[in-house]
Amino acid sequence: MINALKPWFRQIKYSWLHYSADYKARHSRSDETTLNFLSPVFLMGCGRSGTTILGDILARHPKVRYLFEPYHLWAAIEPKTDVLNLYYRIDAHLLMNVSHCNEESKVRFNHLIIGFKPNINALIILEKTPFNAMRIGYLKALAPTAKFIHLVRDGVDVSCSIERIASTNSYKIAGKPQLNQWWGVENYKWKALARDGASAGYYPKEVHQLQDHRSKGAYEWLVSLGEVDSWREHLGHRLYEITYNQLTLHPEATLHSLCQFLELDSPSNWLNEVTQMIHPAQPTLGNRLSLPSPMCDTFNHYQERFGFSNRAIPLKVL
Repeated sequence: MINALKPWFRQIKYSWLHYSADYKARHSRSDETTLNFLSPVFLMGCGRSGTTILGDILARHPKVRYLFEPYHLWAAIEPKTDVLNLYYRIDAHLLMNVSHCNEESKVRFNHLIIGFKPNINALIILEKTPFNAMRIGYLKALAPTAKFIHLVRDGVDVSCSIERIASTNSYKIAGKPQLNQWWGVENYKWKALARDGASAGYYPKEVHQLQDHRSKGAYEWLVSLGEVDSWREHLGHRLYEITYNQLTLHPEATLHSLCQFLELDSPSNWLNEVTQMIHPAQPTLGNRLSLPSPMCDTFNHYQERFGFSNRAIPLKVL
């Protein structure tokens, strides 16, 4: 009975989130002086890379205020960010840059993301949305001094994990019968990824060859890494990059270094608590990933660069 009602509870939840965020956005003002702005930090990486566990860890730090995938707030800031079409039936964008930013969206961002009432001890606002790896230009236009944490996980592990979620598709919302848990309503996220990725030069001649969830997940991983690479030099010391293996194999040293990047202390009681949350990575062994040759070459180059053992194989074109 409870399971049957869950889609309806979710529908109520999403409707309320949409209404409340839109209401706050419409009442935001550029002359707002009572907001206590926090330093913004964006935690990003291709979905299924471990950003959720790292976000949960940092959320327990006494100086951090955490926003977990606030899609409703982003949709209220700019409807075209709603790439899953959870709130709007709209031609949304997955890759975004400064051209998508305007003065109104800056006001709404300040009000909804970095200006809401934090706990009195917080020094930074940590926002975690994996999509943001493909929106660095847009985020920089909204928050020019922001810092970025980029988490990278083995691309085969990521692709297989995406495939499991997209295929199982167990997360349902009443009123959205064509929702895929990974690719959104009517698979709009994939349509946007293929369109925006091809327009940005990510394998426009090969993307149509990707027909299964695993290879499409690999494409999302490739585009995410490519976009971070394109901003790497520009971000300089404001970008902190770690692998999932580093986090799981050397958690204490990795978190201590991450706190230094964030200009936060790393209290021993916090470290002791959160290191217990981290478990060794379970690699995906023996799973085959076939990609068109140009994608395959780049994929394997990244795998080697980050020290991951799995490799893709070239897709046989009939």
